[in-house]
Amino acid sequence: MNHNLVARHIQDHSSAENEKYYWGYPSRVVPCTNDPGSCEYLDGVYWMHTVSMLYTFILWAVIGGILLIIVLGRLVKPHKRALTYGVQENEKQDFVYRIWRSTASTSRRYLLPESFPRLFPNTTRLQILILAALCVYLTIFSFVGIVYKTWITPVKNSTKHNTRTGLGGFSDRLGALAYALTPLTIGLSTRDSILSLLTGIPYQHFNFLHRWTGRIILIQSFIHTIGWTIIEAKLYQPQPKVYNDFIKQTYMIWGIVAQGFISFLFVFSLRPVIRWTGYEFFRKSHLVVAGLYLGACWGHWDKLACWMIASLGLLGIDLGLRIARICLIHFGYKDGNKGLGFRACKSKVEAFKDPSGMIIRLSFTHNHEPWKIGQHFYLTFPALSIWQSHPFTPASVPPTALVPPSHTYIIRARNGETGKLATLAESASNNKGASPETPVILTGPYGCSVIDNDVSNILAIAGGTGISFTLPVVIAALADQSPHTQNVEMVWIVRHVENLLWIAPELLSLKSQLEPHTTAGVNVAERKQEGQVTVRRSKHFRIHIFVTRASETSAHPPHISDKDLEIPFASSLVSLSADSTLQELIKPHRDFSITPLDHSHPSISSIIDSFVDETVENGRTRVAASGPAALGTDIRAAIAARNSGSAVLAGDERTDVDCIWDDRMG
Repeated sequence: MNHNLVARHIQDHSSAENEKYYWGYPSRVVPCTNDPGSCEYLDGVYWMHTVSMLYTFILWAVIGGILLIIVLGRLVKPHKRALTYGVQENEKQDFVYRIWRSTASTSRRYLLPESFPRLFPNTTRLQILILAALCVYLTIFSFVGIVYKTWITPVKNSTKHNTRTGLGGFSDRLGALAYALTPLTIGLSTRDSILSLLTGIPYQHFNFLHRWTGRIILIQSFIHTIGWTIIEAKLYQPQPKVYNDFIKQTYMIWGIVAQGFISFLFVFSLRPVIRWTGYEFFRKSHLVVAGLYLGACWGHWDKLACWMIASLGLLGIDLGLRIARICLIHFGYKDGNKGLGFRACKSKVEAFKDPSGMIIRLSFTHNHEPWKIGQHFYLTFPALSIWQSHPFTPASVPPTALVPPSHTYIIRARNGETGKLATLAESASNNKGASPETPVILTGPYGCSVIDNDVSNILAIAGGTGISFTLPVVIAALADQSPHTQNVEMVWIVRHVENLLWIAPELLSLKSQLEPHTTAGVNVAERKQEGQVTVRRSKHFRIHIFVTRASETSAHPPHISDKDLEIPFASSLVSLSADSTLQELIKPHRDFSITPLDHSHPSISSIIDSFVDETVENGRTRVAASGPAALGTDIRAAIAARNSGSAVLAGDERTDVDCIWDDRMG
């Protein structure tokens, strides 16, 4: 490889008086003994390479600086202080806290909504802004520092001439930037992401940038390839000898292989192709081909192998931690004193059928470390396939005591594994209503906690099976005995009223906590604490159900005695026990409502505005939501409109509304 590079760069190392080392590039013969034009060209080539290396270091210095600022910001972030009783309505938080929250509110107002939906569907302006900044940087530094000049140099023992330009340095610049971007692209795709550890942002929110940085690398690699093809097949003489010798070189063969791998990654990550080949093929092939691509890049230009080593290291750490997570959860003493070994979770599968399809309720108990509210697990069903895993958010709350955690998952049955689960559950329910069991393997937990003790008001909005994400948020907020959160509201948008049976036990428990409140929903209890009198408020809790296809349902069963409610529901058929449970679920209450809609959806902006305007606490509001992508679009727009940095700075915390969106639904 070095011999071929030497020949390409018209330098005679065997008779060199001295050689100058260049990091990431072949050494240069000094002094230059070629013709003046060739020597001047070599001056330009090596200078452009030095500048290219500088730009790759600057790129990572900027990335590191941004991460450092985020980490420091998380460490020094001011927190809300408790206000004293008697002057609570007039007293403000300290100025530093208000500045911090005002900045956050202003950024949400302008950066939370979505833009360019056709090109960037369901993507916030913040993500687009980050991508635009990266593209601007790469564009500027791809063209700055290039020697824009042409040299016509003679070919030895020939009457032909070589045309030497800055195209080679430009092509190498794009290749170097593509190599430098590779660890970032890998880091944006891993589940155990160091970026999540540093920023506190769940790894799935990096998927957008992972896809687009990968596409940027694809574009850079294609231009790099086209540039050198033009040089070796057209500008250098004599042809076709020069090109034939060039394309046979080992490093060029690896370059062609790498180009094929990255083209595969792009084509098979397109949504239509994923739908055609299946998501699991995409996941497995993407991982394998990505590793092969990194190895091919290493073989193509081993002088910049540091970027590939870092990328392979990130992949290896991620895979290693996945295996470690599985071992920590599933290896231990088996039931029945059978010794140490692998223990799969034995889960009960229940199915609920409605005109829109089938829903699976998966529940089991397994002894392992509890997760945090908002985190999710990857579930594998070995009885169906050991090669597939899917992310699901538990609809249950992790225990606070030393007891085995109970998992509950609400999963919409689609094609593939979830469809097989539905078939399993339905066949069992038709067989005397029995609930089948199936083994489950967990990997996780992944993601970050969504609990913030500085939040005073929580609005949970779910669409369909998105209730898996919002239900634990509501349950945890109500169970919290601290005075942080005072107003909690759960909004659930379903297609049919029978869908309430998905979470019947949890919903009945929540309805039992709907207690009457005093005026304005506040019960004041005075207590002395360190010589001051503080306020303790009872939580104001409401539930709103919206049924979007009410006209198709007939869920108004006759009243059945409370004794019938003790019969467990385990069938997808609307049996007598299910009817009685549903009757109990839809009982009216002043803080519980079911609103039928005729093939329409509720106004999300009205829901958010009403909740914020009616809160009795002048404090921050958090909207935790999950559901279809269109619901996320409406929520982002409505929340952005409610934020006002100037009002927050003036002390009105009602205009400080943030959003936690989760789109992993069953």
